[in-house]
Amino acid sequence: CSTSDDNLLKNIELFDRLSLRFSRRVLFIKDVIGSNEICLWAFYGHGKKLAEVCCTSIVYATDRKHTKVEFPEARIYEETLNVLLYENRTGPDAELMQATSTRGAVAPVVCTSDDEEERRGGACSQSGLGRLRSNKNN
Repeated sequence: CSTSDDNLLKNIELFDRLSLRFSRRVLFIKDVIGSNEICLWAFYGHGKKLAEVCCTSIVYATDRKHTKVEFPEARIYEETLNVLLYENRTGPDAELMQATSTRGAVAPVVCTSDDEEERRGGACSQSGLGRLRSNKNN
């Protein structure tokens, strides 16, 4: 496709930028000979594959099929940040695994009124009214 070359270069440039920026925190490996995929981002934490972002898709034209390379920048950044959550941990943390999994994500507790905060026994997060009160007292 017409934009595939540009998108492949964007993926390579992003990989280089991320590997330079986080080289002391994350191990980056560029597979240039072993993979069948043209552009595939794989993310690992504690020896397990956490996520994968494939940048290629097949587009069928009238005469033949073409490989289209995309640049899913937001997804790549999201998965990179998720990998950084595993940094400096001795082993997988059950709460971290639940918080970062797509199936087990739990929304934080947020209260919208004083009555609701009292019913929850002050278990509301520091947002909304709680944050306004702390700013007012300061």
